Amino acid sequence: MTGMNAVVKLHMDHMHDCLSRLVDDSLGVRFKFPDSVKPHRVEGKHIWTYSGGHKFSQLEDWAMDICYHLAACCYGGDNMDYERIFVLHEFIDGEAWNWFRCHVLHTNRDKQDWTFKEVLIGLYNCFMNAATMQEAQEAFRTAVYDAQTGVQTFYKELIGHAQNMAMYPDEFTIRETFLDGIPAEMHCTLIRDDNLSPEVNTVTEFLAYAIRYKQSACTAMHYDQHSSHCTQGHCQPVKVGTFLAKRSKMEQNHNPWLSTGQKPVQGPTGDAPVTKDN
Repeated sequence: MTGMNAVVKLHMDHMHDCLSRLVDDSLGVRFKFPDSVKPHRVEGKHIWTYSGGHKFSQLEDWAMDICYHLAACCYGGDNMDYERIFVLHEFIDGEAWNWFRCHVLHTNRDKQDWTFKEVLIGLYNCFMNAATMQEAQEAFRTAVYDAQTGVQTFYKELIGHAQNMAMYPDEFTIRETFLDGIPAEMHCTLIRDDNLSPEVNTVTEFLAYAIRYKQSACTAMHYDQHSSHCTQGHCQPVKVGTFLAKRSKMEQNHNPWLSTGQKPVQGPTGDAPVTKDN
């Protein structure tokens, strides 16, 4: 086995283990309602159908929704694989449905007895291969920041590509790719104004400050547009002098001693100010 094949096999074994742990954690024990609670029918309308694809994150998210939906329907525990697979076909379409129908449901299938866990791993083996891992590596390297979707979407895209690579990149590689991809102005602000350092701070810390930077930029843009709108004659901005004069008049009405120019002193009990004439 060549070095590359060994790396691919190691990665696939790791992904198989992730799916296996998901099934064990969510469906290892059958959920039992308390005696005082009447079970109700759990709807699966929120679960999207899986049609295949080269992103492990999509398969993992879908499998997680399915597993916890089955757990809520009391399909956890031992000897429930037939029921789980029977429900599973409602949430599969496209190329994934073709594979499922041919290899799991067909009467002339090669493998007769499938476990629910084996079906999920079979879907992974069908759509994930060495070529898709190479594509994920290239997509990770060439990912582009989109101002419309924002910095958080850019980070999620990087992590999604990283999960599909044969070897998951280390923290340094992810951080450098993230910093190289965000706009130069944002990059400089995080380092110069927020005092972040690529040698010290993690990529999640850079992400948190980048989100705050983006939110501040959106707020500033909103007020800049409002100011520009006012200067075009659509509204009359309040002059600073007028505003201060109105505030002073309001304070005088609220505190009469301000209009007499007298300095207040504490009353005998210290509870209320009185003037020196009193």
